Amino acid sequence: MTFLKVIRWMVWKDLISEVRSRETISSMFFFALIVILVFSFSFSMDQQAARELIAGIIWVAFVFTGIIGLGRSFSVELQNDCLEFLQMSPASKGAMYLGKVMANLIFMLTVEIILFPMFVIFFNLDVIEEIHILLLIFFLATFGLSAVGTLFSALTVQIRAREVMLPILLLPLVVPVMIAAVEATKGALNGDPLAGYWQWLELLAIFNVVFTVVSFWMFEFVMDS
Repeated sequence: MTFLKVIRWMVWKDLISEVRSRETISSMFFFALIVILVFSFSFSMDQQAARELIAGIIWVAFVFTGIIGLGRSFSVELQNDCLEFLQMSPASKGAMYLGKVMANLIFMLTVEIILFPMFVIFFNLDVIEEIHILLLIFFLATFGLSAVGTLFSALTVQIRAREVMLPILLLPLVVPVMIAAVEATKGALNGDPLAGYWQWLELLAIFNVVFTVVSFWMFEFVMDS
């Protein structure tokens, strides 16, 4: 199989599997919904505090929801020895990695796009003029989380305590993504000029390029170990 065909096959396989089971997106959605409701009730009496913290609240929900999806990315491959098939396949491991990254990105962005209107409703946000830049921020930050998280999902899939080890290993590494995403989102929601938070978008872009390349080359060693 060619490189691009392997990527398409991995994405298609994960999408079909999710359509049939509906386990990953549904679990991510309900977890994030609980987070939104908890924060909404916590700040219901103090709208000013909620507006100051809303960017952080959004990304707490998105990041921990994403970790749930990433944790299932390779754990589902343990069924019917699918992981062994991927390990023994002569297809490019780098292409498999990129296919998993794209599939995880689609799952996380889908949940984020569904959930964000709930943030708008519960926290009374005015985002009409900034929606395009917010979507860019969501894409860049989610791609970075998916790029690193896919590698660590493969690394921890055969560990007995993988549900615990994945966030422990992943969260410290994606701190730059979380900080940049929160600061950029805060600037967009406050209506600041793009120049005021452009450096955070640049940080997200640089992080994505560097860690995608590093993870791409390391993925083969992780799969063969």
